[in-house]
Amino acid sequence: MILNDSDPSVWPGFKPTIIAHDVGSSRDRSTAVVGGYCPYVPGLLGITEFNELPQGLYGSDRANALAEVDRRYHHEALVVADLSNDKSYAEPLVQAFGPRVVGVQISRHGDGSDYQSHRVGSRWIPVYTVGRTYLLESFHSKLQSGQVRFAAGPASRRAYAELERLEAEIRDTGTVYKCPPGQHDDLGISCAMLAFAADHPHLRWWVGNMLAARRRRPPRPSISPLAWT
Repeated sequence: MILNDSDPSVWPGFKPTIIAHDVGSSRDRSTAVVGGYCPYVPGLLGITEFNELPQGLYGSDRANALAEVDRRYHHEALVVADLSNDKSYAEPLVQAFGPRVVGVQISRHGDGSDYQSHRVGSRWIPVYTVGRTYLLESFHSKLQSGQVRFAAGPASRRAYAELERLEAEIRDTGTVYKCPPGQHDDLGISCAMLAFAADHPHLRWWVGNMLAARRRRPPRPSISPLAWT
């Protein structure tokens, strides 16, 4: 069987599947981008879904919209979520996805190598601080080196166009990438978040937590025929 490594929509899954969730402000859409590394071509990152969630969703309603995307992947994806503006959003995320949630706080600086533990009820999740410029430049390097494949379609073209439109501004503190007035970068940022997560040295730990929680699930009770009498 010949597999097409240029079209991630026909790959037999990812290693692992990651949903990167950028959380928009009141004027922006939140997004859910899905992808991961190719299971048979080392070092090749694929992105298949570029979802813009409905506007005006907050808290559990937004987490439920994200769960609709997750359902298409059999509830087996890591969920890497932007908690930059509202760490309380971790609560509905953990309620919906449990230990599969990894938090990201996007700031001016940081390479995302370290995390802080954020308690959510009886659980805690790791939250990594990473610079916006670091995210975008790391993803741009992958694009330039041909390590990324986008599934074809209008949504992927919008994501790519968002990245192309970003304007670099050189400041004393370093380079800052800004959106032109009236434009958005939510899909592009989600793609960069996905690549960041796929390359993270803690990825194996995250996957291990997810698999351990899956093994601890109690089996479904069998239904006795006596219940129908």
